[in-house]
Amino acid sequence: MDTKRNRFPARIVGLRLLCVAPLAVALFGCGGGGSSDAPNADPQAQPADAPAQPAAIPEALTGQWEAILTYVPPFYSGPYGSVPNGDGAIGITLVLTADGRYRHVWNLTSAYFGGNCFRTGGWDESGTVSGTEADFNFSPAKASYIQTDTCGQNRFLDPAPVAPASHTLKIEHDNAGWPLLRMSFPNGDIVREKCRHCG
Repeated sequence: MDTKRNRFPARIVGLRLLCVAPLAVALFGCGGGGSSDAPNADPQAQPADAPAQPAAIPEALTGQWEAILTYVPPFYSGPYGSVPNGDGAIGITLVLTADGRYRHVWNLTSAYFGGNCFRTGGWDESGTVSGTEADFNFSPAKASYIQTDTCGQNRFLDPAPVAPASHTLKIEHDNAGWPLLRMSFPNGDIVREKCRHCG
């Protein structure tokens, strides 16, 4: 057991959480950002309240795109060291279908108070997307948010407030030629890779 986990003052832990919180809020608050209210939900499944439109998405953009921003594995503590207090992980999935529907799922986890408390957040948003060339308009039909906290308040919002947004989508490739999707947000870009395990 690691007894040195509480070596950071509470103020530093709070600052780390405050640094992650604006990123999560900014990304969740933009149409087209989110995470899941059902942790085992299938991101490929499209809710019925997202009506399809005729061929609004270029074929190169369709499919499931994923990103995981984290230490691997999160909350690791063992013989080779520990993940510092206040660190967490964000998993992001974006599904774009050829008929103009999208689903954006975000999952956020963080540890705080010396690794004694854990917080998870989930955002699940679906709707329609349309655009030309690189600029696309995301029009959400439904969004939900769930937060669990072992040392704080649990929350569930359904529906969660969400607004339409515009994003630039650009296809890139990694060094091995695997497709990447760069998506712009007001506070920066997020790069996702095409799902490697999807059929």
